[in-house]
Amino acid sequence: MIQDGRVVTEWYSGQHHFKRGALPVTRDSMFNLYSIRKSYVGMATAIAVTEGNISIDTVVSDIVKDMAISDLKGVTIRDLATKTNAKYFGPQRIEREEVAGKLIKAITGKTIAQLITDRVFKPLELNHSEWVSVPEARLVCDFQAADGYASIRIESDEGCDRNLYASAKDLAMWGYLHLCQGTVHNQQLLSSEVFRLINQLRVETQDQRRVFGWYYQEKWFYASGAAGCHCVVIPESNAVGVRMLNKYTENYSEDQTMFNETLYECLGL
Repeated sequence: MIQDGRVVTEWYSGQHHFKRGALPVTRDSMFNLYSIRKSYVGMATAIAVTEGNISIDTVVSDIVKDMAISDLKGVTIRDLATKTNAKYFGPQRIEREEVAGKLIKAITGKTIAQLITDRVFKPLELNHSEWVSVPEARLVCDFQAADGYASIRIESDEGCDRNLYASAKDLAMWGYLHLCQGTVHNQQLLSSEVFRLINQLRVETQDQRRVFGWYYQEKWFYASGAAGCHCVVIPESNAVGVRMLNKYTENYSEDQTMFNETLYECLGL
């Protein structure tokens, strides 16, 4: 947990998998974030749109030219940001995050991973955050594979696939970056325009739940992944809490709520 700019609680337990010879979990262990990665895709989208001075209601096919207009179904940047409209596009079933990656590359000339690495990972020295394309000893296995075996997900290093791994502290710093609206330790990493856009969408989105990969609720906002990694930001207490797992319960909705409420109560709020 990070509060008021410093780590106030840090605890590790368990192993990288359940078989003999598994490495112990430490502060250097990196877990697959799964859907939490969508908050990174969302941030890259917000940076691209604001710096490119592009309207959030621009039709994606006006910018992305390597997909058929009919495949993109009139989807707008707002649709990508709020996870509305289709999840897959065209006969190849291109996922929403890959479409966002194409959009970002067309606007900035960079992949999602390149943009986030340059703007966030390097300045904050988040050396345990990576879209993994090569196996490493510090990667924690998870049990999301259909056969139930421990596995590591190796995919493209461009930033749109389900292979973003991070340590607990790096994920907490990612949440803290959002809590501080882009300014960390007196260093402005991201433009205020980025967070102005985020807040604008929060107001304008009818269900006011998911914006750029974060779920917004009255007391907190959070992002969660399929294997159980979870990051919750509680602005009222200037705090961020992170929990890393490599196997999750089927009652994930109740579990997320319980974690958020427990942390909130521990902060004495």
